[in-house]
Amino acid sequence: MEQIQPVITISSAYGTGGEQVGRTVAARLGLAFLDRAIPATVAKEVMASFEDIAYQESHPAHGLGEWIGFFSPLGSAWLGVPDPLEPWHSEREYIAHTESVMWRAAEHGVVILGRGASMVLGDLPGALHVRLDGPPKLRILQAVELGGVDQREAQRAQKETDSARRHYLQHFYKADIRDPALYHLWIDATALPLAACADLISRAAMARHEAEEAAHSP
Repeated sequence: MEQIQPVITISSAYGTGGEQVGRTVAARLGLAFLDRAIPATVAKEVMASFEDIAYQESHPAHGLGEWIGFFSPLGSAWLGVPDPLEPWHSEREYIAHTESVMWRAAEHGVVILGRGASMVLGDLPGALHVRLDGPPKLRILQAVELGGVDQREAQRAQKETDSARRHYLQHFYKADIRDPALYHLWIDATALPLAACADLISRAAMARHEAEEAAHSP
């Protein structure tokens, strides 16, 4: 019987140190780490694209070519896999490629940050789905400490980034990123040190992994 590998998905609000926590968990458990599709640095452009989508949905002739063109390079840049031979021409193609990469990574064990992974891998036995959140004011302060940005920039990034990530899940999966039903573990990452968050996630992931292995043992 093929050995089951741990799989952890992490959804993180701006200023919760999702990348640091995810990388730490992956290193502790010896797993690959897949970064998110919407880092704070591109959130403004993503939101502009979603505004275009709202217009294009009421004017179908315009299509979604420019928006897909923006996201297409993320498939290889953040997932570490080759681009398809031909560019994506639709949302369906983009999402199908992204989801196939997540499923392939899950076969070998992985920590995935963002990308709606809790929806994509929601029914995967033994997977642990985590949400990192916290009060916006405290997340902004933490972002200043973590990212070397000033408070004004962090305030702007918090609004844009949280909104972009929320719209991503809403648009592609018709889901609310803050729905507790999507996660097994919800952590206030402003109330605990990030190392403690990583420790909680690592322990919870191994507990679920071991329970799943036991359920499939002879």
